[in-house]
Amino acid sequence: MKSYFRVLLTIVAVAVGSLQIALAQTNTFEVRVANRPVGTIEANRKLSGPSKSIVIKTRIQVMLSKVNSDIINEYNNNILTQATSSRISGKSGEDKQTTTKRNGKEYTIVVNGEKSVLEEPEIVSCVADLYFAEPKQVHRVFSETLGRFLPVKSLGGGSYELSLPEGRKNVYKYENGVLVQVEVNHTFGKAVFVKVS
Repeated sequence: MKSYFRVLLTIVAVAVGSLQIALAQTNTFEVRVANRPVGTIEANRKLSGPSKSIVIKTRIQVMLSKVNSDIINEYNNNILTQATSSRISGKSGEDKQTTTKRNGKEYTIVVNGEKSVLEEPEIVSCVADLYFAEPKQVHRVFSETLGRFLPVKSLGGGSYELSLPEGRKNVYKYENGVLVQVEVNHTFGKAVFVKVS
């Protein structure tokens, strides 16, 4: 009877361990400028009951210019509760820190020390979510970096256009619901993120 109990306990422990592994997902992208690799993006999502967290780490170096960016999102029941975005650039004055925190039926946003309030009861789609799910019925996403909503438009064939301020547009391409490529217009020029794992 004791050995039967040990075997059952081992099976349960393995099943729970496997379940926890299945609820964590990491997608890695190579950043290319002029078809040359200049950095990586690692997007990690963890699900635990009603909670979800997404962490995106971007590391780019183009010639003498270096950019490190981190986004950390926390959700409860698929509603954003808080987000932190930080960008550290080799150029002075280009560093950026943004925090977003849900307070009842609104969000408090602080961008580089400047506080504002977004009268929105629930944020359910963020830019970070685009790394894990095709935005089939989504018309806008919240930018953790800018602290505001950005429009998303389907271009057909699994491609979606994200409109940024100043008229810039990024294109997200999905195959079978999985993000495989992003075309980005950044300050350092046009870049392409290609999924490598």
